[in-house]
Amino acid sequence: MFIVKDYKKNAIYGVNIKDGKFHIENKVLEVPGYYMMDVTDSASSQDQHKPFEIYLEDGKYTIEAETGKLANYPKVKAPSSPTQQQLTAFYTAADKMNGDLNQKLAQLYAKVNSKATNALPKDQFNALLNSVSAMESQKYDIVAKAFDRYVTQNPQNTIGAHVMLRMDYESDPVFYNNIYQKFTPAVKATEDGKEIGDKLSKLVKLVPGHEAPAIEGKLINGKPFDPKSMHKKIFLIDFWRAGNQVARINHAEIKTMLKDFGKGGFEVISVSMDTKKDWWTTAIDEDKITWTQVSDLKGDDSPNTQNWSVTRLPRYDLVDGNWHMIERDIPFSQVYLDVQQHLNKHP
Repeated sequence: MFIVKDYKKNAIYGVNIKDGKFHIENKVLEVPGYYMMDVTDSASSQDQHKPFEIYLEDGKYTIEAETGKLANYPKVKAPSSPTQQQLTAFYTAADKMNGDLNQKLAQLYAKVNSKATNALPKDQFNALLNSVSAMESQKYDIVAKAFDRYVTQNPQNTIGAHVMLRMDYESDPVFYNNIYQKFTPAVKATEDGKEIGDKLSKLVKLVPGHEAPAIEGKLINGKPFDPKSMHKKIFLIDFWRAGNQVARINHAEIKTMLKDFGKGGFEVISVSMDTKKDWWTTAIDEDKITWTQVSDLKGDDSPNTQNWSVTRLPRYDLVDGNWHMIERDIPFSQVYLDVQQHLNKHP
C-alpha cells in the first residue's frame, strides 16, 4: 500500500499496489508543502521503516520502491518540484552510504516485534535490544556524515535547514552548528533556517566548558539569586513544575544526593516552571525541600526555557563552581554517578 499523510497523521492519499503498480487520481491540496509518505507490504514483516518526507506541489510525481528494500527512500521523480528533487538527492545519497544497514535494521525490528521474541529469556531479549540500539547509533553517524557532505556540496539548497530540524541536532549542537554555518544567507533566512539557527545559537552555549546561561527569577523569599555567592564545586540544576509527578518523586532522591555529597561541595538549584506562586510554594512544603529554589513564575514563557533549551520536564543539568557547563539534559538515573565522579576528580 502507498499512503501519504500530513504531519497530523491525517491520510491524504491511500491506494493499494496491485501487480507492482499504483496510480492516484489528481487531487487538490490546500497548500503545497512537506508531507509524509509510506510504502508498506503487509506480506513482509521485514520491511518496517519510519515514514519518509515528500514535498508535494503542482506537477506529476513518479514514485518507485523496491520489494525487500522498502526501508530505503523511494525513487521519487518530480521534474516540476525543485524541493522534492533536493529531498530525493539527499535521502538517496544517505541510503547509498548506509549500504544494507536499513534492511538489517528493519529485520532486527521485525525480530523484536515477533511473537517468538516474547518467549526469549530476558538476557537474550536485552541483547537483541542492544543490537538495535547499536545499529541505530551506527545509522545516525552515517546519516550525519551524509548530511554534512550534502550541505557542503549544496549549501544553497533550501531543504538543508528543514532536514536539520528533523535530525538529532541537540545531541551534538557544535557539529550541526558548523554545518549550519555553511548554509547560504538565503537558506538561513528561510522560516526553517531562522528556527534552526535560533535553536543552535542557544544550544552551543550549553556545551561542556561554556559559561552557563543566567537563571532568571528570584528566591522564594523574593531576594535575587546569585550562584557565584554560594561557593560550591558543582551544582545540579533541576527544572521542574509542581504538577509534574516524576519531578516530585525525584526530589526524594535529590535529598539523598545532598546527604551524601552536600559536605563535599555539592548543591542543588531547583528552577520552577510554574506560573502561580501558591502552586510552587505548596509543592515545596509538601516535598519538604530545603535546597535553593528559584522561579520567575512565567512558566513556558520564561527566558529560562529558551536560554537553557528546556523542552521537557523534569530536566537536569550539571554546572561547576565557576558557573560553566559540565553536562546538560542528563538522565536522572545517571545524575548520582556523574556528581560522584566529578567530585572525585576535583576533591
